[in-house]
Amino acid sequence: MEYIGHKSDDGVNREQALIEHLNGTSALCSEFARRFTMEEIGKLLGLYHDVGKYSIGFQKRIQQNGPKVDHSTAGAQLLGKYFVPFAFCIAGHHSGLMNLGVRGDIDNGTLVARMRKKLVGILDYSAFKNELPELSVNKKLFPAFSDTFSAMFFTRMLFSCLVDADFLDTERFMRPNTLKRGEFSSLEELYKRYNAYIMAWGNPTNKLNEKRTEIREECINAAHGQEGIYTLTVPTGGGKTIASLGFALEHAMQHKNKERIIYVIPYTSIIEQTADVFRSIVGSENVVEHHMNVDYDDAEFGDEKQKENERKKLATENWDAPIIVTTNVQFFESLYGNKTSRCRKLHNIANSIVILDEAQMLPNDYLIPCMRAIRELVSNYHVTAVLCTATQPSLNKYFTEDVQLHEICSNVDDLYDFFRRVHYEKTDFEDTEALVAQLNMYC
Repeated sequence: MEYIGHKSDDGVNREQALIEHLNGTSALCSEFARRFTMEEIGKLLGLYHDVGKYSIGFQKRIQQNGPKVDHSTAGAQLLGKYFVPFAFCIAGHHSGLMNLGVRGDIDNGTLVARMRKKLVGILDYSAFKNELPELSVNKKLFPAFSDTFSAMFFTRMLFSCLVDADFLDTERFMRPNTLKRGEFSSLEELYKRYNAYIMAWGNPTNKLNEKRTEIREECINAAHGQEGIYTLTVPTGGGKTIASLGFALEHAMQHKNKERIIYVIPYTSIIEQTADVFRSIVGSENVVEHHMNVDYDDAEFGDEKQKENERKKLATENWDAPIIVTTNVQFFESLYGNKTSRCRKLHNIANSIVILDEAQMLPNDYLIPCMRAIRELVSNYHVTAVLCTATQPSLNKYFTEDVQLHEICSNVDDLYDFFRRVHYEKTDFEDTEALVAQLNMYC
């Protein structure tokens, strides 16, 4: 069967398009995996993920509108024998990550069953050897995992690289004239805007603003430190939202590998307030909210606003914007999810600064998996995390000795004394009337 040169009725050279898709996906997948030094693995994964499309059955599907054909098992079997994460990623790159299963499984819903599936006759895909480079796998490139959790997490990250690369390359072919993704300002530009915003305040003229300035300066100084996990404990009224943004931008300037800032917040009401502050500092076009209350399909604005909304809508798919403001649910469910729509964004969390605002609201029932994910991101994916709150929870026990928490503010107790707004006195009253009389004195 000749795979180069055949054209369909609509004039599309489908076989040539397949080769271009494999090469395009390979290049993107390699670029994304570079964030965690796995670019060669990403390149290999992208290049061979769709070899099942070389089968006669799939060619009939696209040329003659034939029946649906399983095209993902072929690549999973081809590469999975060298490295199990390859199998998970390719087998699920359309349907989502699947369970491993157990020996003897025949249910197609598990990876074990898919790896045992016989591809013969109409599903023969060996023609890929005529058009793709000879498969060469250097096992020395494969990472060594400290435990099964790290292996699972790596598989999700690699899966994210493939899924996003596959979607983007397909989108580029199917919709070549649509609005380009990205086109956001760089973190360097946002850093300049932040400093210009702060400079406009001038010198503080009262004790409150002096203290807020001190907190912000401590954040800036701490940002020169190494990647890791920080705590920012600032009482209500201390300006931790702007101070934490200052930390993130300064840290990004010190660590040039940083690509974005992700704010993770428990409540949508707080998200909306925080996003409004950020928009006033770095520009509306650079802040993407991703939660249930945001609708980027709103068409009531002018053309420029519609273009901005479309860019932001696309950015919610893979978080390729410089500042993402999202919920605890969206963030952690993506890290542990199995659907392509959830996992697609994961590779863009690597090399980022993650601010967990109101950290005391992390759910107790899921605290262990939440903190385990943060530890993994910091240890292996060049993430700096900040636990930001006025009431810092005790989370040291959830981290190993090699991942320590560093408090940004030098004297938290003094901050609580300074920002104290309420004075409590224990008073006894003889009866209800006496209590009412006392309360009326303050009305």
